[in-house]
Amino acid sequence: MYSFPLEENERILKKDLANMSYDGNNLHGALYLTTDRIVFVGYLLNITQKYFEEIPLAHVETIKPEKTFFFIPNAFAITTIKDRRLKFIVNKRDEWIDAIQQRINSL
Repeated sequence: MYSFPLEENERILKKDLANMSYDGNNLHGALYLTTDRIVFVGYLLNITQKYFEEIPLAHVETIKPEKTFFFIPNAFAITTIKDRRLKFIVNKRDEWIDAIQQRINSL
């Protein structure tokens, strides 16, 4: 259901259900950290329209922990080198941030 194509030699390092917010839109789906990128796969209003978002790890400018409802520590925001901001709501936020940062540092 939340599938996407992997590049040659790319592998999934981490995955979980997530919500993504960008430009006033909120989507439910799955978040993946691969060896090369962060991928969100979700569905728009109905289950038939798939939404796909990918951020190459080399394009991540900042990653910051955030909260939902001002006190729940379950989100993080990524700003890309093109000044695009995406917010992800996930389980174990700090593990996600650490995993992404470690992968970026290893490039």
